[in-house]
Amino acid sequence: MVINPINPNQTEFSRFGSIVIQPKDLPLSQTEEYQYWSNIAHYHIDGDTEIGLCTVFRRSTPVIAEVERHLKTPEILIPIDAPFVLPLLREGEDEDKMQAFTVDIGQAVVIESGVWHSACFPVSKPQASYFVIFRQGTPHEDVYKKSILSPILLQY
Repeated sequence: MVINPINPNQTEFSRFGSIVIQPKDLPLSQTEEYQYWSNIAHYHIDGDTEIGLCTVFRRSTPVIAEVERHLKTPEILIPIDAPFVLPLLREGEDEDKMQAFTVDIGQAVVIESGVWHSACFPVSKPQASYFVIFRQGTPHEDVYKKSILSPILLQY
């Protein structure tokens, strides 16, 4: 199977969480020095959080062969130096329902708890780094992995 990543909008991404993009409405507050928009995304995490950094590297063949999920926390991803492609799959859906989204610098995504996802794929550069925010301890106690039965090729 081959999937083509799409640029997310709130409607398309809502099956998996939320996308944080530059608001088009007026800021809540502004002066000559700043503009501030409030309330552009929501998530709930029980307990303390941690911020990690993940760097992914271009693969000769961009194949999704494994996914993971977290049951106790949403996961927030924020690109630092390059856009990335993020594959996502809802629990209980067939693998052919997997979707992939291109997340640009200046955007962020909030992946709901329980949503399957793979490591991201860098776009336009040999590697991409991004911040990962979730419940503290998640990498040690809340990572569930599964193999994809028929690996999925990303075409981008």
